[in-house]
Amino acid sequence: MRELKFDTVTVRYGHGRQALNAVEAVTLAVPAGHVVGLVGESGSGKSTLARAAVGLAPVTTGQILLDGEPLPRRFRAGSRRPLQMVFQDPYSSLNPRMTIGESIAEAIPRFGAASRPAEVTRLLDLVDIDPARASALPAQLSGGQRQRVALARALAGQPDLIIADEVTSALDVSVQGAVLNLIRDLQRRLRLSMLFISHDLAVVRYMSDLIAVMHLGRIVEYGPAEDVLTDPQHPYTRELLASAPHRGAVRLREEDLDPARRAVSDTDPPDPHQPPSGCSFHLRCPVGPAVLTGRDICREIDPTEVAKQRRHHAACHFGAEHPSSASTAT
Repeated sequence: MRELKFDTVTVRYGHGRQALNAVEAVTLAVPAGHVVGLVGESGSGKSTLARAAVGLAPVTTGQILLDGEPLPRRFRAGSRRPLQMVFQDPYSSLNPRMTIGESIAEAIPRFGAASRPAEVTRLLDLVDIDPARASALPAQLSGGQRQRVALARALAGQPDLIIADEVTSALDVSVQGAVLNLIRDLQRRLRLSMLFISHDLAVVRYMSDLIAVMHLGRIVEYGPAEDVLTDPQHPYTRELLASAPHRGAVRLREEDLDPARRAVSDTDPPDPHQPPSGCSFHLRCPVGPAVLTGRDICREIDPTEVAKQRRHHAACHFGAEHPSSASTAT
């Protein structure tokens, strides 16, 4: 078990006025042996942060640490990989011209080459794939089976930490549960640390010990999973929870919304190339300056700078003043 830490990591694409900070000064810890769920709307920077950890996105500033030591940007071919990633689409992440056995064997460290066939068999069995199918091509498998193979390939590198990026979103609902149960079981049996990325709050709740909420490239809330989901401190987290489908939910018409929500419900998300000053959420916030007077601080001062002083490290100047109703939405 090892700890992964993002220390004020920024990932920037482009230059000048077209520059985009896909991730902005993110500090986040994945404690050893724990699962951290990372949630947020599309474009919030979740996948970019994951790709930065495995060297697929450039780290502009900051550093990524594994047990306090900078994570190497590259590993020697055939060496053990302490950090591995499972991608959203298992078909595109597997070579269509290689058998699944060959794909898994390719990721096994060279020092285990003598027992490579036996290791492929063990890994396929570990993810509940019949080892006799090692000669099958990815196209001959179902989506759920391909994702199991992708997981086996990640485990072949003998990692201490797995990053799972939307690993069930491309699967049929009927097989999502089985894949999630497998991942959770393997995480516990192998004592892996895990960064689990998903837009599905129910899935994150099922999988995670801790939850981090990301908005416009920043972490706006972080804490124990049940605490964040039942008593969120940031308005953005509350909005995510309110928008999630749940038993007994009734779809509200625009005219049924309270005045605070109605005032910001039609506001477009900000342009990530030109993010707003101060709090990145203030343009859409139902308790911010677009709705309530006397809250110009939200436009002027970034609350992430003092977030550690607040419950759940919530990056909100006024979040604690507005009681949560999230328990009815989860």
